[in-house]
Amino acid sequence: MNSEFILLLLIAGLNIPVFLELYKHALKNKPTWLTVLVAIIYWGMAIETQTMAAFAGIVYLYFGYYKYKWKDEDSEAVNIWRIKPIDVVAVIFMTAAARIALFFIQLIYAIILVKLVKYNIEPQDVVTYYSEATLLYKLILAVDIVIIAPFVEEFVFRYFLYSKVFAPRMPLIIAGIFSAGLFTISHLNVGGVPTFFILGLLCTYLFQKKGYFAAVIAHAVSNMITLLFITRF
Repeated sequence: MNSEFILLLLIAGLNIPVFLELYKHALKNKPTWLTVLVAIIYWGMAIETQTMAAFAGIVYLYFGYYKYKWKDEDSEAVNIWRIKPIDVVAVIFMTAAARIALFFIQLIYAIILVKLVKYNIEPQDVVTYYSEATLLYKLILAVDIVIIAPFVEEFVFRYFLYSKVFAPRMPLIIAGIFSAGLFTISHLNVGGVPTFFILGLLCTYLFQKKGYFAAVIAHAVSNMITLLFITRF
């Protein structure tokens, strides 16, 4: 399977859920010409930037729909589109603690891959690009890695796939495993499987307990920790 086809699959996977939500909440009852125009702009931007169209779509959906249309039918239900300041602090510390534990799990996994399986571990492409980039490009990539990617990936894997596709059809724990599994596969990096999978499970748990922004914050903190380890100025 060539790299161009894999890239197109990733672009489709990250952008189709957002576009479906945009169509449902913003375009469904609009004139056909407007829907077609938005679709052309959206997918043109998606192909060129991979995640910026989805990020812009999520921002629009939040301020245009999710933020105001939440209906708390159950007084015990979690409003997934809000987060309390105290929860932000708790999520940051929880994620940092998880990454410390993951360091040792990842180390054991790497030793097994290298020593027993004889697998040559390679970093993700984005990590390589970041390590070799100029300072300006590092800053641009850092915004993508720490802000844009967590917003988009948590929308796709937790809000859309976990809560809308999997959870209504199976036990929550199985839905969470499926979500974390697809999240792991999407990163196309065998060497980082434990980190991606456990981060996916953590983000699913936080999404279920604290909402979308808790999952985004955990994802962002985890990515920031990774950048801190690889950054060289």
